[in-house]
Amino acid sequence: MSVLTSTFYHHAVSRVSRWCSWYTREVDIEVAATRRDELASDLYEHAIWADESGTTPRAAAREILSRALRGAPADLTWRHAQRRKVALADPTRFRRLRIEEAVSSLVLVAASAVLGWGLFVLTRIVLSTIGEQIRPGSATAITIASFTALAACGLVLLLQRRTRVGGALIMVLPSFGLVHFGLYQLYSLSTTVGALTFTMPGWELASNSLIVGLGMFFTAAAIWWWPERRTTPADTSTRLKTIGEMAR
Repeated sequence: MSVLTSTFYHHAVSRVSRWCSWYTREVDIEVAATRRDELASDLYEHAIWADESGTTPRAAAREILSRALRGAPADLTWRHAQRRKVALADPTRFRRLRIEEAVSSLVLVAASAVLGWGLFVLTRIVLSTIGEQIRPGSATAITIASFTALAACGLVLLLQRRTRVGGALIMVLPSFGLVHFGLYQLYSLSTTVGALTFTMPGWELASNSLIVGLGMFFTAAAIWWWPERRTTPADTSTRLKTIGEMAR
């Protein structure tokens, strides 16, 4: 079987291409496109060389992934240099990109925390069911499992630029469900939560404030990202050049 047509080769190319797409984001569009074209050419030449030298598809795929792993530090160095050029050429746009990265990181951390909380509560439910402390298949357990699955779906959508608005909006629902029903379930399973409920007069206010805060946070993130669907910096600069030419 030819390396070019093998499944191993295509899987390796797909992984390396995703890595290239990640580290070339938010740099100059033409420079990023050239970098991706160079990678595609290099991967093709590697496959041709593998066929000529008698290398198996599996071995060729391992070599491609190994080269990508070894070259990752150089890729990140290249990205840093390109972003520095962007900063020097357009400081305002660079600051906007830095803010965008900070917002994305905060949203991912918050979404991961909500999902982690749901998984923690589910683990306690499973252990309590095994220990016969609660009956299996309770309505609360099913509700928590549903909201945990919804949180996982929202987190996956947040990882993609094109779907992160929908992911942020979806995360509003598990933010309410997992905090509210999770604490309700742990009230009967955890002595710590039970003690806190009795000893802290503002416990209910604190949990409700957390629910409202998370809901507002994810809603604000969706609003922050929403105008991005309309125009991009490249589109804006192209329009400005066109207007300038028409004015002349």
